[in-house]
Amino acid sequence: MDTTAVQEEMAQREPKRVMPEEITEAVYLKGEPLAQKMFTVLVEQYQQEAPNTDFVAYLQDQSVHTFADDATVHWIPVSTLADELREKEQQILEAYRYSQQQREELIGNVQRIGEDTLLYTHPVTLTESLRSELSLPADTEETFLGMWSIYIPKRSIVQDM
Repeated sequence: MDTTAVQEEMAQREPKRVMPEEITEAVYLKGEPLAQKMFTVLVEQYQQEAPNTDFVAYLQDQSVHTFADDATVHWIPVSTLADELREKEQQILEAYRYSQQQREELIGNVQRIGEDTLLYTHPVTLTESLRSELSLPADTEETFLGMWSIYIPKRSIVQDM
């Protein structure tokens, strides 16, 4: 019997005291790369399916609902109507829209949803590097395109710590 493996398993199951700040930080560390990966998939899909169409319009028509690891991932275009969103997503999308109008930096966000779920949102803007990569016109205004909405079970985050 491998006692090292048993000891590691017991240590993993041992109750841990995890501070809320640590959980929030872990959600950022899990959510951001996941959002970036999902956006890369969307861009590749655009390049394969519709490279000659308007990229911004293309993204507004996309509907992505998937699972990654233990998270539920949704693409929410900026044009999404409020009644199509959950209340917290409505509030965050509005905050991103307002921040964009005020020319403030858009950054990821973590919110608690009930006792057992965390929502990580990641805004997506049309950056200069993306404009260049897709050969978009230089006069395409930097635009807030939408956000990734990623629901992550708190239990999953704590178990990974």
